[in-house]
Amino acid sequence: MPEKPVDVIAYDALHQPLSPLFLDYLAGHERVRPFLGPGGFDLAAVAGAAEGTLSVERPLAAVAEALARQQEGRGAARAAGRARKLRERGATAIVTGQQAGLFGGPLFVLWKALATVRVAALLENARGRPVVPVFWVASDDHDFAEIRSTSVIDAAGSIRTLRYAPRQEPVGRPAWAIALDDTIGSVLEELGQAVPPGLGRDETLALAAECYRPDATLSEAFAAFVSRLLPELVVLDPADATLKRLMGPVLARELREGSPTSRLALDAGRDLLAAGYHQQVPVRPGFLNLFAVVEGERHALALSNGVVEVRGTRERWPIEEALRRLESEPASWSPAALLRPLAQDALLPTAAYVGGPAEIAYHAQIGPSYEHFGIPRPALLPRPSLTLVEPAQARALEAERLTLGDLVQDPEALVSRWAREDYPDVETAFTRAREAIEREMRGVEEALGEHDPTLRAAAATARGRAVFPLEGLHEKALRALKKRDQGRADRLRRTRDALLPGGSLQERGLGLVGALSRHGLALVSEIAEVLDPFARGHQVVRR
Repeated sequence: MPEKPVDVIAYDALHQPLSPLFLDYLAGHERVRPFLGPGGFDLAAVAGAAEGTLSVERPLAAVAEALARQQEGRGAARAAGRARKLRERGATAIVTGQQAGLFGGPLFVLWKALATVRVAALLENARGRPVVPVFWVASDDHDFAEIRSTSVIDAAGSIRTLRYAPRQEPVGRPAWAIALDDTIGSVLEELGQAVPPGLGRDETLALAAECYRPDATLSEAFAAFVSRLLPELVVLDPADATLKRLMGPVLARELREGSPTSRLALDAGRDLLAAGYHQQVPVRPGFLNLFAVVEGERHALALSNGVVEVRGTRERWPIEEALRRLESEPASWSPAALLRPLAQDALLPTAAYVGGPAEIAYHAQIGPSYEHFGIPRPALLPRPSLTLVEPAQARALEAERLTLGDLVQDPEALVSRWAREDYPDVETAFTRAREAIEREMRGVEEALGEHDPTLRAAAATARGRAVFPLEGLHEKALRALKKRDQGRADRLRRTRDALLPGGSLQERGLGLVGALSRHGLALVSEIAEVLDPFARGHQVVRR
């Protein structure tokens, strides 16, 4: 790709709701170090964490074979070869992950994956030892509402949300157990109708149809989609029976010790609040950071007086029975948010984890658990944040003298501002009329007040009533003037929908499949060339 201009802008210029904890980590402030570690997030920090992660033994031969088998099952031979590198002496991993979203999920899934591959290559070159990029698919998650839909920009330049609605709602079922039915075909048809003709429309639609086919599970479809985009990325599905068995010791310890992760996270949460930060994970007393699938549904587990309660059912298991079930049926068990990174890093020699703002905040409460479980803590790399700006959008911003952050405003407010700027004589006339009414009515109020103070309040009320019709006329005039330039307003709406949909960053509000259909699968390699995995601000890529 020809060299493209890439600007890095501060997050505060985007007016996005990012936590002080995350912003302080980006800035390298001392006060965040007790929670997120002293290492920072450059290549040197990752290299240091790589040495540290090799200090413990892991079942890497079995993990490598399980991962290689998964890649081969998707036809990803290069990724299978990378997976087997984990068996080599001194091998480490760079890891990221995400829920199994429809048609590849939001755009930032690609940014995460690209950063993981890039950092792995940089670290491998620096250390001279294998570094394997791994994408952990959160296939155990059972929040179907979060993964059933995605949004694209349609041919009219409007946001279109596509939603998978199967014949039977998979209530409480993890993504690995949700098999797509024939209704996925209608969603694929809607996708084809929504996305405009473009460089990559046909190949993207073909890829989506190949991966999201009836009888494939949501997690299988997502894993296949991501794997096809990045052939060297090792896409890990933790629902694999071998991997579940291998992470069993971590889950068993959470059971046996009555959720040490909760106790430690609760203490860390108090410290975070005392330091002026927030708790990302509200710790519920009495709950384990474990789930179990019972009769097809995933349930949270609570612990009281040595008995495990399967919430939402009548199941009650003494600890020893729960441990027996975990050993005999490991595929039915999975870690919750505070335990999942520990299970991950007990399997993988993780040098760094690439995570979003919420995931980084999770680690502020998980840190003490790493020490408790004797697992080396990885470096934490904030995932790159990036907006793609097409030429038409760049021209619109330049013509209106707007920045990306300006688009956070309600478009109606911007259009009203333009009307005021474009018709200054009207604004001046209304301002003078308002000032005159206010001035004369204050004179009436003062005169009456001198003769009868009880009339002062009535005069003030009359002043407000006198101004009110003028304000109504002003609003009516603005609406009429805005209609005279509807094309400009429509261009603003299209620009905002494409760059800051609903006021949220493009990478969160729009789906990966839409960008691929507009720009082609070559977008992956194009962004790989310009993306900076260590940037401390938001990257704006002009195409």
